Amino acid sequence: MERHLAASPEDPFLCRASREKREELWALEDHRARGAFVQSLICLLREMDCGSHFFYALEKTRGAKKHVTCLLAEDSTPVTKLGEMCRRAQAFYSSLFSPDPTDPSACRVLWEELPTVSASN
Repeated sequence: MERHLAASPEDPFLCRASREKREELWALEDHRARGAFVQSLICLLREMDCGSHFFYALEKTRGAKKHVTCLLAEDSTPVTKLGEMCRRAQAFYSSLFSPDPTDPSACRVLWEELPTVSASN
């Protein structure tokens, strides 16, 4: 078609047909370019998903290491059942935060040795 158009550049039928074919080629090239763009976005998303999958698996592994799987009883035997572990933890913290018994005679000795402040008017 280009040879015929070069031979007779004034032919309106050839000019119109050539213009239509060029527009079809541009549209096809634009369609291919858009397809390549979409394909590259899909590849990018897949690569990004692989990274997030890796970090998700890593965080899952790290989280599993944070779980308490065993406690020691008062006689140093391991406790692994959940109910027993809860009771052992409750007993431990109850005894840890309960007040110690006080000896009244020891309190008196401490109070006697404390300095006194006299009120002077």
